[in-house]
Amino acid sequence: MRFVENGPNIPDLLLERRDQGRVVFLCGAGVSFNAGMPTFVGLTKHVIHSFDPPKGSAIASSFGPWEDAEYHGSKTPLDQIFHLLHQEYGREDVNALVAERLRQGAPGEVESLEHKLIARISSDQEGNPQIVTTNFDRLFEHAVGVEVGKVYEPPAFPDIRMGVPVTGVTYLHGRLQEPGAAHHPYILSSADFGRAYLSEGWATSFIRSLLESYTVVLVGYQAEDPPVKYLLQGLNHDGMSDRSNLYAFDKGLAEEIEAKWRDRGVSAIAYNDHSDLWQCLEAWAERANDPRAWRSKLVDLARRGPRNVAAYERGQVAHLVRTTPGARLFANADPSPPAEWLCVFDAFCRASKKSSGYGEDAETFDPLETYGLDDDPPRPPESDRQTQRLHDHLLEWRRGDTNPPTFHRLAGRQPEGFEDIPPRLFHLVRWIIKLLHSPVTAWWALRQNGLHPSLTEGVRRELRRRSDLHQQARRNWNLILEFQSDHRNFKWDHGWFELKDRINSEGWSTSVLRQFEALSAPILSRNLPLGIDASMPPFGSWDELGSKELASWAVKFADTHGEKIKVPDEVLESVFRIAESHLRRASGLLEELNRTFFTTLTCYPGREIDGEDRDRDGDANFRQFLGLFARMVEYRPALLRAHAPSRGQLTTNTTFESSNCSR
Repeated sequence: MRFVENGPNIPDLLLERRDQGRVVFLCGAGVSFNAGMPTFVGLTKHVIHSFDPPKGSAIASSFGPWEDAEYHGSKTPLDQIFHLLHQEYGREDVNALVAERLRQGAPGEVESLEHKLIARISSDQEGNPQIVTTNFDRLFEHAVGVEVGKVYEPPAFPDIRMGVPVTGVTYLHGRLQEPGAAHHPYILSSADFGRAYLSEGWATSFIRSLLESYTVVLVGYQAEDPPVKYLLQGLNHDGMSDRSNLYAFDKGLAEEIEAKWRDRGVSAIAYNDHSDLWQCLEAWAERANDPRAWRSKLVDLARRGPRNVAAYERGQVAHLVRTTPGARLFANADPSPPAEWLCVFDAFCRASKKSSGYGEDAETFDPLETYGLDDDPPRPPESDRQTQRLHDHLLEWRRGDTNPPTFHRLAGRQPEGFEDIPPRLFHLVRWIIKLLHSPVTAWWALRQNGLHPSLTEGVRRELRRRSDLHQQARRNWNLILEFQSDHRNFKWDHGWFELKDRINSEGWSTSVLRQFEALSAPILSRNLPLGIDASMPPFGSWDELGSKELASWAVKFADTHGEKIKVPDEVLESVFRIAESHLRRASGLLEELNRTFFTTLTCYPGREIDGEDRDRDGDANFRQFLGLFARMVEYRPALLRAHAPSRGQLTTNTTFESSNCSR
């Protein structure tokens, strides 16, 4: 998630752990740069210029490439140059010059915004700072007013494994001493780093225990910095270290930064410019002060609708509903955020193809441009069958959601419509149900190949409860529920093969008749619109919708896959009654869909009269009925004569155009 448009993309997991007070920032020289402190290169330069070694000496030759802006070859590591300085001029004299340069920043008078921001973010849930730094300066102490006893210097670090908190400031490489101090024990040279991270290993031991209990974020470092090199070498000296809790901010292109830090086992977070980083951290600090208030602001943002906010702001709302507390707040909001957010949360809607109207000047709609998140990948080529799976889908189980306890049960499962679902999804179900009045909600539901039973049951309850729904809303939701309840709309139906096997093995039992009745029932189906409506949701009200803007409804019969099922005389009447009732049901569905006219195949194909002489969808079922009718005329004519007047027409309002077909 991005706090600002051009800022770094912060992982959701890192944000959540920070809210729990489980994130500690490990800070390098870059944090103190704006406060007047030198970089490691600048510090080395100050010491060398103070001693002014002769040209051609090992020290001058080693540092020369660092001062040549046009040199791009390999350079002697700065910690090794400090090792040469210690050998040539003495450890205490060299370190005293380091202290002299750092004191020039007048830390007692510097008001460092950067240090204050990090202290606010790197804190526990009570607001106590938890800071670890490899810097020697005392800017963090001045920024947060650390209490006496809350400052740790090597090798006396808090024993995290014994439950000692890291509140305060921990100086991993030493703390700047007073001017008159007899000793200046700073970790500067390769020998110092080797002692801290390898031979004695107290720095490695502390960082390892820190990573076992916290998530650590590196800020103010580059991947080539000596502290980073020794830190990661020390952690991985046995090849068994787990550094999944280690992140690093770094400036540069995301691909390049990720590649540099991946080899070091660190999750990189790239940013374009240092100002972007500090703007991001300032916004993050605001969230850290009061996460609940910050989430409430996101709900206010969501109420504006996804088309009225930037991609990074849609990313913030998406971040909100990725967590259970955020989804609860989103669902409880009154008034609710608009249903159009479904087009953002649903990866299949968000990443669907562009659509356009008809004609040269037709409008074009790109859902990924309108509803995309700031970290969405580009839409792959249309030949890629996994297009939408590259985009984050927020309406399905995701890592962090609980697994319903009854999900894997072989028996004792909860009844349909009352299944356990993760709490996060439960809250999103509540939000969707509150928005049945919106055409967008129905538009979204029509595009789903199966809705969760808890959602459909909730819709049924809401339809019973609400009397103020628009007539078109209620009509469409009733059709959606019927469409969703028929599994034949969503999978290949092999029921006819099963029915035929049962007839062969047990005959036309009453159970087989019931299965035949279920399998041969008419199916309510829908065809999604073409043109620009294929991917663009309706932006108007129910009164403004066209008749086919949501979907075109149709009635069809199950595919028998060419399987012929013999109906013996003893069950002919039962099968005929089932077939007749299904035609009546189909007629009623068509009437409800305002389909008052449709054409059947001719009942008398040998006559030259109006009617169709080729099969259409559903004609196989009608042809089967005609065959049953003919057999009934022959087998039970008296029953059929008595039956016909009592049944009347199939429907009073539906007109069949055929060739004098008796009904």
